[in-house]
Formats: sequence, structure tokens, C-alpha cells
Amino acid sequence: MLAKQEYGPITIFRTGRNIGKTVFYYVHCFLVDNILIDTSTTYVGQELLAALQNQPVSSIINTHHHEDHTGNNLLLQQALGVKIYAHPLAIPLMSKPQEGRQKFYLRFLWNYPQPSHGIPINDVFENDNYLFNIIHTPGHSPDHICVYDPKHKWLFSGDLFCGERGKNLRQDENFHEILTSLQQLANFDIDTIFCSVSGIIPNGNQALGRKITFMEDLKSKVQTLNRKGKSPVAIRRQLLGRENYMYWLSNGHFSKQNLVDSILELSH
Repeated sequence: MLAKQEYGPITIFRTGRNIGKTVFYYVHCFLVDNILIDTSTTYVGQELLAALQNQPVSSIINTHHHEDHTGNNLLLQQALGVKIYAHPLAIPLMSKPQEGRQKFYLRFLWNYPQPSHGIPINDVFENDNYLFNIIHTPGHSPDHICVYDPKHKWLFSGDLFCGERGKNLRQDENFHEILTSLQQLANFDIDTIFCSVSGIIPNGNQALGRKITFMEDLKSKVQTLNRKGKSPVAIRRQLLGRENYMYWLSNGHFSKQNLVDSILELSH
């Protein structure tokens, strides 16, 4: 499914794989002038291409290489002749999107992208009307970037923000790097966050502050219980409760336990 929304000069595409009326996980991508930030999952490829047919899209910025952010890179590159920009660490991963990524739930929710060719992005990206600062924000993935417009105080946060009280983590995410990246972003003047999961987040600095406070408080509680001899599983049960459906769908790859284990820096 694809739904289109205008927010001032920004076009927002809310997308996701649907089976009947059920959409399991929403992903947002954003069109600013002639720049498209992320390209969603392959399951919405033709809908996204149709929605962009009358738009002057010339560039794509990928916030990172994951399949729900690069799914239609090749389709749009071939159909519209766009150039694709991403962090240097993302470039080889975009060219071999299936390498090392055989999780069933990733195929089910988003499918694998076709290989695409990207250009390493610089610290500043601009066109005739906009200037963006490109901020390296690892944690969700090593190649993750955020896109910041200092004039309008917009932050396109990719998969770094994802809500103020996230209680699940992927096995390949790093809690401490995410927290450091969020603390880095808190130094910027942010009115609006454009989040790939939640869409529009007003009062950006306040929302960032609440998320940082939540993570710092959770980190402190986990470490305190660990020093008292509680097991990681017992800590998770006490602080976060039972696992939800994503634990079962992902076979533990996306779970509350991963969040506790990452705080304690336990490897899987």
C-alpha cells in the first residue's frame, strides 16, 4: 500500500506491504523538491513509480542500506535516471543486497532489493533550493545517516529515532551507538523530525530529549539490576515484560531481549 500526504513543501509517502487490509509495518519516504529520501520496499515499487511520474525527481538519498529503504533504488534509477547517494559504507552493501541477509521476516515484510549503484555522499548535499547537512549516525546500522536542513530545522532521521520509547532491538543494532548518535543530534536546532517509522514528529528537540532520557534511564536500571546479580532474561521480564509478535516473526532477531543484551554488551 502507498498513501500520499503533503506537508508544506514535503511530499510524504506512507508505505508498507499489505495482505488484504493488514499492513504489518509502515515505512515512510520523503520527497523534498527533486530529492527523494529513501525508496521503501519493493512491494510498493509500481505505486511509488506512478506517484513520482509527474515529479521532477533527480536524486535519491538513502539513509542506510536496509531493504525497506533501498527497495526501489534500481527501479527508479532505470525509470527516472536518478542518481543515488548514500554513506560510503552503504555503497558495497547496496550492490550486493542479499549477501548475509537471509532472514525470513525481512523477506516477508520487505523482500530484497535489486542491486543498485550508489555515489558516496558528502557532508553537505544541496540543490538550487535546499542545503542539507549529512550526519553520520551509526547504531541502527554502521552506514546510517540523518539528513538535516538547518534553514527549516528539519531532520530526516531514517531508522534512528523510531519513537520515544522503543523496547525492541535488532540483533545487529548497537544500543550505545544509537544513544550516542541521538545525543549528537540533540545539539542541532530541530523543529520537525521526519521519521521513517512514525512519520511527522513535531517539537523535534523535545521528542529527542524524551527519547534520550528514556534510554539513559533504561540503561541505568538494566546495569543496576545486572550488578545485583539478575540474569539478562530476568531483567528483561522485570523492565520490559513479555516479548511481542515481532520476536516470534523474526525468530528473535528483533526483540526486547536484544535491547537488554545490547546494554550489557552481550553478543549473540
